[in-house]
Amino acid sequence: MNNEKKFLLIILAVGALTRFSAIVVLNIEPTSDYMAYMKMATSMLNTGVMVDDSGNKAFYSSGYPLFLVPFFAVFGNTPEVAQFVNAVLGVVSILLVYLCSKQIMHNWKWAMIPAILWSTYPPAILYTEYIAKENLMVPLLLFQTFILLFFINSEHRIKLSVLLGGVFGAELLVGPAVILTALLIGLVISGFKLKPSIKKFRLGSVFAFVLGCVLVLAPWLSYTNDQLGRPILNNNGGFNLYLGNNPNAKVGFVGIQDTPMGKQWYALRKEKGEVESFAILKKKAINYIFENPLKTAWMSMAKITYFWFPPIHEGKGGNQSSLETLIRIVWLFYYIAIISTALLSLAFYNKFKQSHFIILATIVLYCIIHAAAYIIFRYRVPVMPFLCILAVSGVHFLYLMWQKIQISRLGKET
Repeated sequence: MNNEKKFLLIILAVGALTRFSAIVVLNIEPTSDYMAYMKMATSMLNTGVMVDDSGNKAFYSSGYPLFLVPFFAVFGNTPEVAQFVNAVLGVVSILLVYLCSKQIMHNWKWAMIPAILWSTYPPAILYTEYIAKENLMVPLLLFQTFILLFFINSEHRIKLSVLLGGVFGAELLVGPAVILTALLIGLVISGFKLKPSIKKFRLGSVFAFVLGCVLVLAPWLSYTNDQLGRPILNNNGGFNLYLGNNPNAKVGFVGIQDTPMGKQWYALRKEKGEVESFAILKKKAINYIFENPLKTAWMSMAKITYFWFPPIHEGKGGNQSSLETLIRIVWLFYYIAIISTALLSLAFYNKFKQSHFIILATIVLYCIIHAAAYIIFRYRVPVMPFLCILAVSGVHFLYLMWQKIQISRLGKET
């Protein structure tokens, strides 16, 4: 076994150890969205019909609970089983961070550093405990990126396009927030480069991508059409859009009870049903946006800023122990270091290759979609491994520049 594989196995082992340790040490009961995902997976397993803890059939995204169903069927429908799955997904994510980094920096030693960062990043470890869709979104988004990076110089573009479509379809089921990355995918697979250079348009790759996406989405769309009379991914898009675009909206989460629709919402939900009631909220949100374009634009910029706000907050109800305080300090240190060095990479913009632009575009496109609704810190988790890659790329550029200066000096001395 060569040194590269040895070091990679050590990093994966550290990632596994930290995540399984979190499961053993922490004992966080599923609540809110996390309880809903548990209920959705359990109901699908037991009855063949997916419902959340409020009785909705397609409010939350279905991908993560659907992914849990076979594991619940084999090992039991308990939070511990979901957490075990999360830990394995976390280790897979570390591997994918390494593979993406190696495609960009072409040096396995440098590629190890983003993997080390992600294996020890506090929220990445903590979210193993939560029954949250982000645990599946992270490896899927990384896998999508790895395919795009590999696609650039591959001769098997049709096969890769079908695979990429399947992965993107799965991402839409898990979290539609990735929807804008379709623009990036379209640019890469159709032959356009992110630097000013155009190749021959690859229509076959585009069709193959669409085919892969349709094959993955078709079963769920058929299911929702049967259950709700309409083929839909989920209903919470309109709901979240309204929470982020109403007279009482803020950059962070505001519950439906604190909006102008709060007093009549539950009666409306009961009268109109799941699909129509959420459609009404979506219409109200769109009307508000068109009636208040400047306020909406200002609020959107504030949301994007808040998306990247440092984690200086305490836990719900305050920090519960000195250990939690210490972990939050470590998290803040990690975050500032990653963001700072990621910004450093932008100073070497003129040295970016297409692979660097793919990473940067993924971050930007994932971020800006959240300006349409509201911001919660966990929404940032899926793009943090990409920040790790970009951060190390910045340091790598700096090292190469220093190395070039040193060689130049030695040449002058001799």
